[in-house]
Amino acid sequence: MPERLTAVLFVDIVDATPLALSLGDRVWAELLEQYHELVRGAVERHRGRLMDTAGDGSFAIFDETADAIRCALDVRLSAQRLRLELRSGVHLGHCWTADEKCAGADVHVGARLASVAAPGEVLVSADAAEDVRQQGITLTDRGARALKGLPGTWSLFAVSGALAQPHTSGRSSAPRDA
Repeated sequence: MPERLTAVLFVDIVDATPLALSLGDRVWAELLEQYHELVRGAVERHRGRLMDTAGDGSFAIFDETADAIRCALDVRLSAQRLRLELRSGVHLGHCWTADEKCAGADVHVGARLASVAAPGEVLVSADAAEDVRQQGITLTDRGARALKGLPGTWSLFAVSGALAQPHTSGRSSAPRDA
């Protein structure tokens, strides 16, 4: 199983269960279809690969961390038109692929980041933050905290402010092998 350095993005709808109950199954299903469509479009625009959608969550991978962050912000903005509030997590780590799926412990880090992000927040790990420091992405230190099921504490950063257009750093968009 070849590993490669991958930026993982998890996006979640805030308070999805109460919203689904208040809207009813038919309206909720229609809203989810619109939401998943805008996620698919954003992932494609930002050169990512959608790995999974389950209920109100989405999981995508990217060769570039900045693309994952810009995708999260794009999805957040688009979801506002649907009156949905999101929380997102981005982590840069090693993942392996099998049967067209991406897996590994670092995938779980991205999911845990999304689960602790505040409503409307894009939360990134220290590894992801370090990767984008010189790319016009402003980050705010959110301190260190434990993430459910993961050892130790993790330094967390929130994306703040609007982003410039995608960078042209000269880095290859080819997959990064471990």
